[in-house]
Amino acid sequence: MDRQLKLDTQLNKTAFDFVTYTTVGYFVGVGASVFFKRKAFIRNLSAGLFAGFAFNENQEAFNRQL
Repeated sequence: MDRQLKLDTQLNKTAFDFVTYTTVGYFVGVGASVFFKRKAFIRNLSAGLFAGFAFNENQEAFNRQL
């Protein structure tokens, strides 16, 4: 049961990080889109990059528990 609890905790942290970093990335993209013509592309690119960072940050800890 302890192993399952650790895995659930890591999954919750990963989901929270995805949401948090994607939201921050989107708003960074909103700020950066002031300087570019393709506003939606910049916002989505920035959100995707931040989500990738969140995945990379949690990948090693998640793989250790599997």
